[in-house]
Amino acid sequence: MDKEKFREHFICVTKYLIGFTKEYCYNNLADTYKFIVIPSSRTADKHLNEREIKILKIVNKFQDKLLTVEQVIDLLHQENRVPSWINIEIYEATSRLTVISLFCSRRFSDDNELNYKVDKYPPFHPLIPMPPDHLKIEKDGKFDVNWKKRLDDLKKPVSLFTKFKRLFSAS
Repeated sequence: MDKEKFREHFICVTKYLIGFTKEYCYNNLADTYKFIVIPSSRTADKHLNEREIKILKIVNKFQDKLLTVEQVIDLLHQENRVPSWINIEIYEATSRLTVISLFCSRRFSDDNELNYKVDKYPPFHPLIPMPPDHLKIEKDGKFDVNWKKRLDDLKKPVSLFTKFKRLFSAS
């Protein structure tokens, strides 16, 4: 897949995802987007070729970094090959920023290897993950798109300094 076609698919699927998400989620989605790229695994397994291992090492350097559209394109478009699949979903929505998660295959494919029969904009698969019942917060039949972010925040270890800071700011 050439770079312009990848860019076009990326921009189109992002617009589609925003509209699709607004149907099911009550959050206001900012028009400013940043992206996080998450490989399906951060380890280099035997089934990856040398080029894919090299790309994975580069992708891993961007762990937890917010990227622009162009940075994502430069990162994921390699010699007219792109990840075999990319699950795209909104991870966090604030009044100033919409963070979109790109969960990617570590395998890279040519355009003719991508599944055009299933996806309108391969390699992208737009998703809206539903929260489990114990995390569901609803308003007018719509849910909070930030549920995964809240869950991840709960899992993060909290430093002793942060605990003291919270304690003294609460009083």
